[in-house]
Amino acid sequence: MNLYIASLVLFEEETSNTLLQNILGVFVTVGIVSICIYYVLRYLESIYVKYKKRPYFIHFYLTPKKLPSHLQAFLDENDFYTTLDKRRKRYFAHRTVRFLEDTRFVGREGLAIDDFMRMQVTIMVTQLTFGMRHYLLEYLETIVLYPTSFYSILNKTENIGEFNPISRALALSWKDFQKGNLHMDKGKSLGVHEITHAIHHNSIKNNNISCEIFYDTFLLLEKHLGAEEIRKKIVDSKILRDYAYTDKFEFIAVLVEVFMESPKELKKQFPEIYYYVVQMFNFRYFED
Repeated sequence: MNLYIASLVLFEEETSNTLLQNILGVFVTVGIVSICIYYVLRYLESIYVKYKKRPYFIHFYLTPKKLPSHLQAFLDENDFYTTLDKRRKRYFAHRTVRFLEDTRFVGREGLAIDDFMRMQVTIMVTQLTFGMRHYLLEYLETIVLYPTSFYSILNKTENIGEFNPISRALALSWKDFQKGNLHMDKGKSLGVHEITHAIHHNSIKNNNISCEIFYDTFLLLEKHLGAEEIRKKIVDSKILRDYAYTDKFEFIAVLVEVFMESPKELKKQFPEIYYYVVQMFNFRYFED
C-alpha cells in the first residue's frame, strides 16, 4: 500500500515537472524565434533603406492619443500642422502628447513655464522628428528655459542654447527661441539648431532604423562635401552663416536651420545637399 502511494506521488511530481518544462520550453522557443524574426526583418529593412532611402513605415499607433482642447488650440495655430492631412494631424497630435509625457520642463532665473512655452518647444521637436519612426530621443529628457542668455557651466561661456548629453538636457534662451520660432532672426532658428544637435547625438549612440538612416546619410553628406569645389561654392553662396564652419556638428545644425527656414532656396542652389537633409530626417513634407 505504501509503495503504491509513493508511486502515485512520484508520478504526479514527474507529470508536474514535465508540464512546467514544456511551458518553459514553449516560452524560450517563442522568445528565440521572435528575436530571430526581429533581426531578420531589421536586416531586410536596412537593405530596403539602402535602395528606397526610407524605412518600411513611419507611423503605427494602436490607440493614438489626443491632446486636451486647450493644448490642441496651439497645434491648430501652427503653420506646419495646418498643412497636414487629417490622418497625419492625428499622428502629430499623438507624438506631441508622448513628448509632453516623457519630457520635463524647467524654468530658470524666475521664468515660469506655461502651456504656450511647453507647446512651442514640443511642436518644434515633433516637426523635426516627424519623418522618423523613432521620434522620442533617448538623450533628451529635460528642457531648461532661461529668460535670455545664460552662463554655461559646461562650456564656461555665455550661451543662448546648449545641448548637454550627459544630463540629457536642452537649455534654451526663451527670448532667442521665440525670435527664431517667429522667423524674426534672419533665417536663424535657435530651437531647430539645438534640437538638431540632440538628434545628431542620439543617432550616434543608438542603432534603430531612424538613427541608422540619419547617421549613414550624414556620412554620405560628409563625403559629398569633401570635394573642394563644392565647399567653395557653399562658402561663396553665403547660404550658411559663418558659424556653420566651426565643426561638422555645427555645420549640420546650421544646414538644418536653412532647410527648415528656406527649403526652396536650399533646393534651388544645392539640390544634392537638400536631398541629403530630406533623407537624414526622412522629412518629405516640403515635397508634397
